[in-house]
Amino acid sequence: MKILTTIICLLSVGAVFAQHQHGAAVSAGTATRQKTAQRTGSRVEYHLYVNDTIANISGKRKVSALAVNGQIPAPTLRFKEGDTAVIYVHNLLHHETSFHWHGLLLPNKEDGVPYLTTAPVEPGGEYTFVFPLIQSGTYWYHSHTMLQEQSGLYGSIVIEPKEQTYSVAKDFVVLLSDWTDEKPRRVLNTLKRNDLASEWYSIKKGYAQSFDKLLKHKSLGSRLRNGWKRMPPMDLSDVYYDAFLANGIRKAQIPDVKPGDKIRLRVINGSSSTYFYLHSGSGKLELISADGIDVKPVVVDRLLMGIAETYDFILTVPKDKTIEFRATAQDVSGSASLYVGKGDTLRAMPIAKPNVWDMDEMMMSMAVNFPGRMNHSGMGKMKMDSGMGHEGMNMQEMDHSKMNMDAAPKKTDDKEFDKKSLDMEKMDHSQMDHSKMKMDAKKTGEEESQKESSDMQETDHSKMDYSRMDMNGETLSNQNLTMFNYDLLSAKQKTAFDTSRPVRTVHLRLTGSMYRYVWSINNKVLSQADKIGIKKGEIVRFELENKTMMNHPMHLHGHYFRVLNKKDEFSPLKHTLDVPPMTSVTIEFDATEDKDWFFHCHVLYHMMSGMARIVEYEGSTRDTSLARYPLKRLLREDKMWFFYGSAAAKSHMAEVRANLINRSNAFRLEANYNYGSQYEANISYERYIGDWFRPYIGFGAVKQRYYNVFNGEKTFEQDFNLPVIGVRYTLPFFIDADLRINSDGRVRFALEGEEWLLPKLFFTWRINTDKEYHLDLEYMLGKYISLSGGYDSRYKLGGGLLVRF
Repeated sequence: MKILTTIICLLSVGAVFAQHQHGAAVSAGTATRQKTAQRTGSRVEYHLYVNDTIANISGKRKVSALAVNGQIPAPTLRFKEGDTAVIYVHNLLHHETSFHWHGLLLPNKEDGVPYLTTAPVEPGGEYTFVFPLIQSGTYWYHSHTMLQEQSGLYGSIVIEPKEQTYSVAKDFVVLLSDWTDEKPRRVLNTLKRNDLASEWYSIKKGYAQSFDKLLKHKSLGSRLRNGWKRMPPMDLSDVYYDAFLANGIRKAQIPDVKPGDKIRLRVINGSSSTYFYLHSGSGKLELISADGIDVKPVVVDRLLMGIAETYDFILTVPKDKTIEFRATAQDVSGSASLYVGKGDTLRAMPIAKPNVWDMDEMMMSMAVNFPGRMNHSGMGKMKMDSGMGHEGMNMQEMDHSKMNMDAAPKKTDDKEFDKKSLDMEKMDHSQMDHSKMKMDAKKTGEEESQKESSDMQETDHSKMDYSRMDMNGETLSNQNLTMFNYDLLSAKQKTAFDTSRPVRTVHLRLTGSMYRYVWSINNKVLSQADKIGIKKGEIVRFELENKTMMNHPMHLHGHYFRVLNKKDEFSPLKHTLDVPPMTSVTIEFDATEDKDWFFHCHVLYHMMSGMARIVEYEGSTRDTSLARYPLKRLLREDKMWFFYGSAAAKSHMAEVRANLINRSNAFRLEANYNYGSQYEANISYERYIGDWFRPYIGFGAVKQRYYNVFNGEKTFEQDFNLPVIGVRYTLPFFIDADLRINSDGRVRFALEGEEWLLPKLFFTWRINTDKEYHLDLEYMLGKYISLSGGYDSRYKLGGGLLVRF
């Protein structure tokens, strides 16, 4: 009855805004509800209906998803500066939901982080957000409940200024996102598990770190050095995605434009875990706004856009041409495109695939937003043969902002170019001969020339020619690219604070374990850490030091911060910031609010694994509306339990392994049986102390002969309940060591490891002091199924099928 009443009310509401129709429409339960907006003076109302749905977003298959008003992404909400937003969220799900208004300055209780600032929207319930709009610009909104954002709960926000600063023919939102046909919880489970299924995403993307690939890319020595340090193989993104989207589809078009029209593109990175390179077939991008605030215009060829950032660009419609505006995933595993104009297409040049087998090269490509700030201590020598060694180069002073990292032929608009463009997309750029790269720094005078030749510390790498690469024998023409970096951003007015005000400095190290997939700040996850205490009236300075090999887009709720860059007093204001690997960045903000605010990495799976903090204004009290919603409900997210394992049925034995783990604990089952007289089963509970050391207790059941290390005899043992204590430790190269003793005094020491031979072929081995050993080859047919065969010293030779769960 309630649903019927809602439908009748919706049918009586006025027209739907046309600009909200560009999302991918999907079915949403029994009725498709269109978003409606109603203006009453400066009061703007929206009704958002959240529902389960079935959608075929990737074009491969129908899967469960979440929709708002029957569409993915959610509707665009448009306001004018000075309006009061009134947003009714109707939760038609069977579980709670929430919405955070990303980048908006609003009252604490409207911020939308459940259990921290705002009550969650209960199943079947409704929550009304009411807040004044004191700013203008491009923003977005998304669920802050578990992993719902990845399933479709995200949308854009446009707030028009009181006075227009740019006159344009059309204002168009480009909301970028990533899509997986897997359930997000299954994705996180994959990232958490320590078996071969965790390598499947790299295999799917063509970035397997197998022995043959390491030899091919001459990176075996580097992998061995990193393996000794227990560093997992490099990658740019944790997840394999089935599609990358612009406004819910792979290819979007701006309708009804004429040659010469100026278009304002409001680009939002609403992805869950993907950075995007933005580039255009017109060659140049005029950037005019960052995170909703206008900046001094800057023209670039390419920009690496962090998750949750927003950038506005001015684009001019060409005559008799179509411009492709492309967003390419940072790991070059896919892209989404927007087409502007009519006629032959000026395509955006494909970006070279990253050389994931060369850590130095990878790190350089990941640090483009803060050139020259990377800490290269402990890293190997760079392999760019330019006629000089990097040993004498001060990497801290490099400006990589205009490096041409790709081979980029001059644009044409004929069919020949289309063919070459497609050929380049299919090309394996990882086979580029980087030894022939030229670094031709342009000299503008005799004094500069002498300075460059004597001291590389002042070299401006922004005009380096990286385009003369021999790719499979084909030398492509030269084109310099201007790469965006944060040092190019300048505020239009001074942003510096009064130096006489008190300053609180907080040092925050971004830390984590890719191997265990636990992400933290100062080596503590959210549930382990104290709040960051600040006082109203202070200038708060966060010194962010990224100690990991991943980019982290850090977002502070309810505040803008100054990004301290080369513009000094004109340092830009932002709400989200990319912190590249092994890089230190300082931000500062005016503590003008009260209560608690969230600060976290906006890689969804990093946040859910612990990389977050609560910023607390001292003396504040919790809002009374949260009395029924304890904060511990938020803190439990990084304590989630994950279950995974495998079962093998082979001609000579059967084997089962099962694991129930969370951030600090693990329950493990290991059992094998030879279909006859011998078997062994062990169940244990272990506790992580750090990332590598785990004491454990358990019990076992065994019926087999074993070797007694004390008297050198073979003994037959049969017991169904043997208490066991022991310790496990992960050695270099991720070899697991296990030392245990049972209640009979039997001691056993075991080692176990695996070697990645070919992209889908692995060699696994186990050996112990009972003179038992197990050797196996496993070929992955898919993420959850493999052919497995080998030799076991107890059960002899055989093979069969292994299934992971």
